[in-house]
Amino acid sequence: MDDEYGPVAAVYTRADAFEDGAFIEIPPAAASAAGIRMPTAITAGARREFVAGNDGGEDGRLRTVLSVVARAVEQAPANEVCFVVPAGELPTGQAPTGADRLIACTETGDTGEPFFMTLMLAHEV
Repeated sequence: MDDEYGPVAAVYTRADAFEDGAFIEIPPAAASAAGIRMPTAITAGARREFVAGNDGGEDGRLRTVLSVVARAVEQAPANEVCFVVPAGELPTGQAPTGADRLIACTETGDTGEPFFMTLMLAHEV
């Protein structure tokens, strides 16, 4: 793979991110229950910030996150591909760092497969 700057030195794919734990798949049933109709993943950092915990409340926090993201998607213009959810609308996970928002981006896969959504912190975009 060459481009106008020369050969590409390395490529980090979505599959690589799942393999090394940077991305965590959201169970399709959970996304669908919130109204999200595409494969969805959350970064490890966003999961720690808004979902993780050792109090047994992870499922509830995940449902809240997905519901708020689905509402942001519904309210956005039709051609929008990135959605911003203020942290004040989200639950707090096990190790909050003070993130002020969650970003939800839709894009095509590494090999042109249909759209998927990734939930991430602002510095992970």
